[in-house]
Amino acid sequence: LTYGPRPEELARATAIGLGAWIEEQLAPDSIDDGDLQLQLTRLSLLSLDADALRDVSDRLFDDVDLDLVPGELRRATLLRQVYSRRQLYERVVEFWSDHFNISVEKGDCHILKLVDDRDVIRPNALGRFRDLLGASAHSPAMLVYLDNHVSDQAHPNENYAREVMELHTLSVDGGYTQQDVAELARCLTGWSVVTDGRYWGRYQYKPELHDNGEKLWLGERIAPAGEAEVEHVLDRLAAHPATARFLTRKLARRFLGGSAPELEARAAAALTSSGDITAALRVLLLDGLASGQAVTPRFKRPVDYLTSALRQLNARVGGAVVLPDDLRRLGQLPFAWPTPDGY
Repeated sequence: LTYGPRPEELARATAIGLGAWIEEQLAPDSIDDGDLQLQLTRLSLLSLDADALRDVSDRLFDDVDLDLVPGELRRATLLRQVYSRRQLYERVVEFWSDHFNISVEKGDCHILKLVDDRDVIRPNALGRFRDLLGASAHSPAMLVYLDNHVSDQAHPNENYAREVMELHTLSVDGGYTQQDVAELARCLTGWSVVTDGRYWGRYQYKPELHDNGEKLWLGERIAPAGEAEVEHVLDRLAAHPATARFLTRKLARRFLGGSAPELEARAAAALTSSGDITAALRVLLLDGLASGQAVTPRFKRPVDYLTSALRQLNARVGGAVVLPDDLRRLGQLPFAWPTPDGY
């Protein structure tokens, strides 16, 4: 539930009980994180839009600095993991960053992922899954990473259409076919990104690129409706029982260390009925961990190994400039996993 418990966190959980501590953590806005926010003020790029980030990355005669913006994002991520008092929230943010994986090493994602982290993942990590899914579908970083920004009616690109069903919602066993991938790719034509001017790097629907024909997707005939076709698809995907089963299975693996079929089924029911990520987590964590559910022992991932050591030693990492190099050597540099399945 944390990146390595500090003594004061153990004392707090012991004093109020693990269940109450989890409830406290599931409401991160109620936790004062002023010390962390003060540390983040030394990072100057976190609030800039994509066009401004492109400007600061442009070195004119020295081409483009591909490491400047991702470096800032990685430093912010490590500072949050090491110093934030909202530890469970940061854990869930990392989970969704893996689930909706985007590698900064592809194209303009070295700029756009910072915006995705700030505007897509972090605001929706403990909210409604449909909101998170929709924000990701509109994310320029995701559209560029999975090539949807170049998809048009003459050449529909299937990359995002496939991954939004296989990895983001239904799962590979969720009951869709290759024909469903092709039809969803047709729905997604025109979902693109601004490529020039002061609004560079923002989402843009381009109706002239959209396939206006009727589609047959998951057994349903979808009448021509432009941008609204995809919104309808996202509604169905977010509410689909296979999506709830897939998400809660992944959450159980991440937070309980393995399979917990009965808890997963109840968590999936909570997610289906409310659409709320926190409702599903509450079942897994309160009815699971807080009530004595056994956690499967496992090796720490490199990020956990590093952050827990720093937290246990009460280390001062400052700008955390050298730590990304250590994580690269350890094999888990944040936002660098090349394929869409995430670390």
